[in-house]
Amino acid sequence: MDQAEKDTKPKLEFLALAEELRSYILSFLPWQDIVRCTFVCKALRQTCIISSELQYIIELGGQRLLPVPIADLRNHTSVSQRLQLLRNKAHAWFQFNLHACSFQTLSIQEQFYEVRTSLADGHFCLWHESEDSEHWAKIIPILPKPSQSTVERYWSPASLCSVPNAYIVDVHMDPTQNLIAIAYAVSHDMTQEGRFYVDLREHLTLKGLGRHLALQCSPGFDDPLRTSRVIWWLQLWDWQHSTTSNSNLSDTMSHFQFSIDFLFVGNNRLLMVSDVLKLYSIEDMSQEPQLLACYSLPFTVMGEHSLLPIDDIAHGSPLQMQAQQTMWTSDIEHRLLCYVTSRLRFVFVISTSIFFDLDSERVGEKAVTIPWQSWGPANTRVFPDSWKVLVSGNRIIQVFPADVRSRYRLHMMDFSPLAVERRQGLGRVVTEPSATEVHESGKTLITSLHYVEVVSDRVFDAVELIGMWLDRDRIYLAKMMDPPDDDPGDLRIDQLEVIEMSTVEY
Repeated sequence: MDQAEKDTKPKLEFLALAEELRSYILSFLPWQDIVRCTFVCKALRQTCIISSELQYIIELGGQRLLPVPIADLRNHTSVSQRLQLLRNKAHAWFQFNLHACSFQTLSIQEQFYEVRTSLADGHFCLWHESEDSEHWAKIIPILPKPSQSTVERYWSPASLCSVPNAYIVDVHMDPTQNLIAIAYAVSHDMTQEGRFYVDLREHLTLKGLGRHLALQCSPGFDDPLRTSRVIWWLQLWDWQHSTTSNSNLSDTMSHFQFSIDFLFVGNNRLLMVSDVLKLYSIEDMSQEPQLLACYSLPFTVMGEHSLLPIDDIAHGSPLQMQAQQTMWTSDIEHRLLCYVTSRLRFVFVISTSIFFDLDSERVGEKAVTIPWQSWGPANTRVFPDSWKVLVSGNRIIQVFPADVRSRYRLHMMDFSPLAVERRQGLGRVVTEPSATEVHESGKTLITSLHYVEVVSDRVFDAVELIGMWLDRDRIYLAKMMDPPDDDPGDLRIDQLEVIEMSTVEY
């Protein structure tokens, strides 16, 4: 065939394809590339705009969400309905009109003092720790529409642990997996049992995420000023597959670091949080966690606690997703971590994407130390400490004073890429870098993670915010009863107010 024949032969061009076929082909692209296609030409822009499927992909990606990978889940809900639901929920947050949002109240009466509380899959989890070993645990469904795996259980001191004379030190509850994990010693005296024992002076923390459980021991001190460096340890289990573990981690810390925190970042990474952030791989649970990188902080801090969203970051099996009956889940690699320091009272808001951006060629080699200037300014925002901090997905809520009468407002900050576009003129856009003065060291921290800030219309008294939780698109507020005359410090939860940030039914 000569050149003339080649030039005259009909060509199959992409734009000549039917609209539905173009949309189908584009649906295999990442959401950022679909957005870029809208700037190529009018035809591609039209394809992207009128296609609910493509708009849904953009909306999910822009809100840092992933679709639940179950073919028959919500098969009665069309893509266009899911798209509208996503947009409505986002817009409800940008309005942040707590007076107009739907809410329900749940009657509950528990001692708030010495009761540890958490939220999981729309269930209120409580466990009471007492010096007299009168421990109990309870799971109460609080969702307006509880999941199909709703758990409503009460465990008395005798049923919580069947081991005689056991002393319970921590409890982890996960209703999405029908899991309750208990860390205990064989007696109040922590008598040695086999190869394992726990000193009564030591502080134990039990955490779990998905298939992982971890028990951490941080020593207490009789005289901290005379202690130089001490050893802490952590043991991890893949509880779904084994009751034993060879995955252990230990290190030393200075005596002035009274606590060291840890949290799971996705299904295969662990972050140890102290005066530096140490990232470990826990892909292979048969061996010690592998140190991948150390992220330096801009100054020496004493960490108070770290916060990661409490939703379905690690729930990956179809059974778990069916139990939750949700259409999307947070993107593991693009979420927020809040690190609250206790000494200088700062809140570090950190994008978890930095923990997944490591050079793949260097993984397996000696762990790298990444200085603050290389990772911090572009991937964080630093705030003066608010009264309370909550985090869910790419949103955080901070509590700040509203006036001089000890009243407070909630400040919602959305860090998702589409926040500016989807806010529809609501809220304050913050894209310029902010400078935070560290008076003790004379340093100035420059951070520039973009966000949109909206202030709630509702004002709260301090007592209204003592018990407050954030879980996906719901805010939970504990209502306190007046304390009895004989024990003014014995606060009790009277009701739990559930504020739904979207009134859309689906």
